[in-house]
Amino acid sequence: MRYRSILRLHFCVVAAAIAACAADPLAQQVTIYRDDYGVPHIVGATEEATFFGYGYAQAEDHLERMMLEYRDAQGRRAEVQGFEALGDGYLHFIPYEYRWDGDYLQRLLRTKKCVVENKNKIDPNMYKILAAFARGVNAYIAEHRVDVPAWIDSVTAEDIEAVERSHYMRFYSIHDALEKMTEKVYDFPDFGSNQWAIAPFKSANGRIIHVEHTHMPWANRFQNYEAQLITPGKLDAAGISWFGSPFFLDGFNDKITWSATWNEPNMADVYEEKINPENHLQYLYDGRWRDIHEDIETFRVKGPKGMESLTLPLYYTHHGPIVHFDREKNRAYSVKLPNYDGVNYSTGMYGLMKAQNLTEFKAALARQLMPRWNLLFSDSENIFWVHNGNVARRAEGYDWSKPVPGWTKETEWGPYFPFELYPQLLNPPSGFLQNCNNPPWVATKNSGLNPLAPAPYYLQVMPKPDAGEEALNTRGERLFQVLGQDKKFTLADMKELAFDTTVMPADVIVPLLDRAYAAKPAQDPGVARAVQLVKAWDRRSAEDSVAYTYVYYWGRAYQELFSQSKFSRFIGYGRKKIDLDSAEEQDAARQAFVAAVARIQKQFGKSEVRWGDINVVVRGGKFAMDGTGLYDVLHPDEGIEQENGQMYCNDGWGDLLIVVEGNPKEIWSLLPYGESEHPSSPHYNDLAKLHSQRQTKRLWFTPAEILAHTESVWGDRNRIKALLPATAGRK
Repeated sequence: MRYRSILRLHFCVVAAAIAACAADPLAQQVTIYRDDYGVPHIVGATEEATFFGYGYAQAEDHLERMMLEYRDAQGRRAEVQGFEALGDGYLHFIPYEYRWDGDYLQRLLRTKKCVVENKNKIDPNMYKILAAFARGVNAYIAEHRVDVPAWIDSVTAEDIEAVERSHYMRFYSIHDALEKMTEKVYDFPDFGSNQWAIAPFKSANGRIIHVEHTHMPWANRFQNYEAQLITPGKLDAAGISWFGSPFFLDGFNDKITWSATWNEPNMADVYEEKINPENHLQYLYDGRWRDIHEDIETFRVKGPKGMESLTLPLYYTHHGPIVHFDREKNRAYSVKLPNYDGVNYSTGMYGLMKAQNLTEFKAALARQLMPRWNLLFSDSENIFWVHNGNVARRAEGYDWSKPVPGWTKETEWGPYFPFELYPQLLNPPSGFLQNCNNPPWVATKNSGLNPLAPAPYYLQVMPKPDAGEEALNTRGERLFQVLGQDKKFTLADMKELAFDTTVMPADVIVPLLDRAYAAKPAQDPGVARAVQLVKAWDRRSAEDSVAYTYVYYWGRAYQELFSQSKFSRFIGYGRKKIDLDSAEEQDAARQAFVAAVARIQKQFGKSEVRWGDINVVVRGGKFAMDGTGLYDVLHPDEGIEQENGQMYCNDGWGDLLIVVEGNPKEIWSLLPYGESEHPSSPHYNDLAKLHSQRQTKRLWFTPAEILAHTESVWGDRNRIKALLPATAGRK
């Protein structure tokens, strides 16, 4: 304890010296308190000062990755990472990055240029916040210029807004549009998130409990960072931001909590344009040829001989950017995206952080500045869910899941459906709300929502009018199974559910194997032993489970022997229709099981291997993990298989947040890796260790909690004391 006190004092002295000599006056108005897990709690005299501190803190923990995000939004990443960053064929899909990629695409979407040209449309107060965050990043760079890579330069308010715009344009809208152009499915590897909340009458302590976890990669540019932002009388919010963003996608303030999961509104379209055979820079519209707008962009690309230049054209119709030319057929394809000219994505995110009640939360969403997300809301009395999506009214008679004719006025978009028509639920009789990337009507049991409302084309895949619980994926099934019980749930129950690894498909796989080997007993003793272990299995992908190792490799073998589509039958809701008594089904199950046991034996030199000895996270050490992505469990962990047979987890949870509403709130959280990207930091892998142990940490929220758990301070340590209750201040 004495060493820790001395260490804190040292940090305070250094911090005071830094603050005293800082060139930016905002540095004098903010203090960064880091807790015992390295989470920054930032207290500023003004909102500008608070966001300055947030920019500084993010830069301190992961400067290079956030600066790559800014380069990315600028369309300048190739200057650092070479031709690959320009885009393969200029439109490049990278599954692990969960996005279409490349500098060419960023310039084509005018990601930053639109912000620069329209910055006067950004709310002045929001512009000040964006500029303050940029100033914090720049202050850190200036103070550490000697140690910072030479390619890192300063950022502006426009760069911050461009990153927010980039997330929506490229990660969401453009993906939805480009999928309509081809039979090839450009799918994310295991994209999803979970969210649920229980009403007071379902809670053992009578308090609403809200749980969320994003599912994101752990080692790309699209990661989460946890923080708290405090401006007395103006803002008191905490949650997770993506690297380079000042705003919380999932989080809470002193009054409300919100979380987001991926949804699939039909929000973007592709237009097939007829090109003039005599002039390929003209397209047909309403019986007349129109000129295609052409821009020329010069890209600087890092090459083997140094920096090179490449000049490329960008083309546009009035619908939007042209993403493909077919000159042989005199066709071009342009994309139309919601809020394409928007420079106010930050305003939408910030509106959620500032909302103090359900009315204000809905009002922020009703501005339609956030084109998608399932959003779950809670406060001390209410649980609310909405399928948020900027979907335009469209003409009947066209297949809006494919490219539509661009030469007629009939396919032009009408106005967006207003917020009040979005599928939404408030305080349902079931006592719970959930979404694990499922359609709206299964947000709770007997939701009463119409699958075809507000329009048949509202979702990317048109549902059946009588669609029901068969639309649930296995994560949603598991939540229905648990939360649908007639019981009151404790906080411990909610934590256990957050880490749940129940393999729902086991309800078919295990009896199928049982019957298969009852009909034809295994001749190999190793296989016979494995069958018995699977029959006795608790149906969880637990760290110490040998049985799950067999079931995992059974699934892998089944895919390889019989196809992915045939295996997917076991994951879907209709898996119980599989005929377990079919000789063909049993024979296939046995073949896959024999192959699985043989593979384990060959790879590991023994046939009984604990799952936690295979599935690990490597971050300053190796830590066993119990989740799995193969069977879509609530707690997924997965990664790349190594030569030694281990899987190094690099995907799964992006974060975990558990909030018990009330006064005061109680919050538990977890990142799968840690707050810092510096291997020398104790906060590089401290949370990876907790994750391995199925543990969470407290997210300290009140000033007293923050002070009690402060590990280091940047700035005036006494700043937060003014926020303490009067009695605490006299102690």
